[in-house]
Amino acid sequence: MSSPARGGFIIAIASCALLSGCFSPVGRQEAQQIAQARVTKFCRGRCGEVKFASTQQIKDRWLVDFEAPRHKFTVTVEKDGNSKVDVWDKELGAR
Repeated sequence: MSSPARGGFIIAIASCALLSGCFSPVGRQEAQQIAQARVTKFCRGRCGEVKFASTQQIKDRWLVDFEAPRHKFTVTVEKDGNSKVDVWDKELGAR
């Protein structure tokens, strides 16, 4: 390998090492922020007042719960920041 090619290779390796720090697992606070944004986007103002209920970590995922007047929401936030909303109707709960 010539000297310029070796230098480019070293820079590429160093860049990858620095960028890998940007992809660290999601923490509790970040998961709550992602979940809040996801529920807000999901509801688009139609769910009433949505309140934060709880957060728990199960393995490498965060489950963030919210409550609204007629629904319960659980947002699953993966370690890479991807999220999914699940909705339960309170009126269809256990009787």
